[in-house]
Amino acid sequence: MSDQNYVFSGRHSVADYFDPDKNPPLPLVEIPDRLNPFRKDGVRIYAKMLTCLPAQNVKSLPALKMLRNRPDAHDKKIVEASSGSTVLSLGILARVLWGNEDVDAYVTNKKPPESLSMLRFFGIRPCLYGGLSQQEPTDPTGIMSRLRRKAAQDEDVVYPGQYDNPNNWKAHEEWTGPQIFKQLPQINIFCSTVGTGGAITGTGLYLKSQKPAVNVVGVFNKFGDPTPGPRHFHGFHTSGFPWQGTVDSRIEVSSVDSYRMSMRLSREGLISGPSSGEALHGLLEYISNLEKADGLDQLRDETTGDISCVFICSDLPYQYLPVYFQKLGAEEFPRIENEILLQCDQNRHDERWVLDTLKAATVLFGTGELGSRQKAVSKTDSKDCDLGKLSPAQTPPTSRSWMSYLLHLLFPEKPHLESGCCPSHFRGSVLPSILVLDLRSQADFEALHLPGSHSVPLEGLTASLADGDLFGDAKSVHMVWTQIQKTFDEPRVARRLLSARDNQHTVMLVCYNGDASKLASSTLRARDYEAFSVEGGIEALWAEVQGRGLV
Repeated sequence: MSDQNYVFSGRHSVADYFDPDKNPPLPLVEIPDRLNPFRKDGVRIYAKMLTCLPAQNVKSLPALKMLRNRPDAHDKKIVEASSGSTVLSLGILARVLWGNEDVDAYVTNKKPPESLSMLRFFGIRPCLYGGLSQQEPTDPTGIMSRLRRKAAQDEDVVYPGQYDNPNNWKAHEEWTGPQIFKQLPQINIFCSTVGTGGAITGTGLYLKSQKPAVNVVGVFNKFGDPTPGPRHFHGFHTSGFPWQGTVDSRIEVSSVDSYRMSMRLSREGLISGPSSGEALHGLLEYISNLEKADGLDQLRDETTGDISCVFICSDLPYQYLPVYFQKLGAEEFPRIENEILLQCDQNRHDERWVLDTLKAATVLFGTGELGSRQKAVSKTDSKDCDLGKLSPAQTPPTSRSWMSYLLHLLFPEKPHLESGCCPSHFRGSVLPSILVLDLRSQADFEALHLPGSHSVPLEGLTASLADGDLFGDAKSVHMVWTQIQKTFDEPRVARRLLSARDNQHTVMLVCYNGDASKLASSTLRARDYEAFSVEGGIEALWAEVQGRGLV
């Protein structure tokens, strides 16, 4: 049940929530003057927001009435030829009314993956068919005829049949029409797109029964240029619904105009999909034709002097968003600032991959625990150690390592991976299970670096890059990220990294302030390495380890 504040409670709370008779009328909203070029002529245009229904689409009303008139469907398979609002509403309402989860949507195989995903999200099984995407209800070889035969041959299958089920249009005769007339008794023009014909037939019949002078305008797709939901007139005119005595005029609208008007409506706060945009565009075209023929004044209300129009907002834009960008020009959308960032740094970042200096020092020199592996090697027993597998800086300063060091000073390699660290680090070195890669310039590395670390300088990376705020400058992010990919793919660096991964070693990345290292650790994580960066960079880390007497 529901109370006067529309709080729905009890065993049937959700069913009551979907019951139009237990809810207030859906909003009727006058569109802004920016969308109504005829406002100065006394034309008032209102949007009937059927998107405010619980299922957020116009089809939930026919779905409710069709299911209520088939109570035997409570424990049977429900099938419908629909990829959108109708079968979505059937799937939701079958659960709400009866707990029936067995609903199949027969869908063209040309539907985009996101549409199929939406059906599956709501627990509806997509059943694909080939051939024409928008098939005629009367085609004996079409999908709707096959479903009629399927339901006739199997008593456990129910086919509501939205295209020829009279409860489709009767739902709008029962609910939509009375709501509109109660809200706006001075209505002169009613406009709707035409798909199955349910909304325009049922609403139009009721409005004309109360006010015969109401003009009913049907808006159709242009042939060969479909907008989701509506149909072209050629595919509708054989409908068995009593539309012929209801629809006074028809307008055809292109898909581009439909999507554009939908976007304009949505930007003005009346969030609506392409079918809704088609309805408004068609209404404006109809009014324009009347104006050109000097026919507007014939429709004016004698009391107010206005011409009051209503069109239906029947759908939402979200599932069609990619199509808006296909149909409309780039100039119709705001430019993306820093678009260059879409070409780089697309891998995940995680705060857990950024170590503070205390944690980093513990991991590097002590018994810090990382991830699922315990890094508990604090010193190496020389009799069990294979010196050939140790990092150069962890090797005792033999005459050979001295020679390697001198040779490197004379003939530096890029990247500096195979040469030894300087011999001045005699107090300690990082654990053999940690591979430290220093991304700073070669000169800065030689001036100050962690014992056992390896120089992997990134071209263009300096302490002053982007004034020390790397992520505040998109071009710098792109440049550094590009250099990271290039450097990590160089054979000598790649071999070192592969060795670290094969031996389940952790990679620690250091740079000037930690920003470039975050980019690098994100890259390595995407390549299945256990990699970390250090907050504050080398200077902060050096102060920590030096203060603890580790270097």
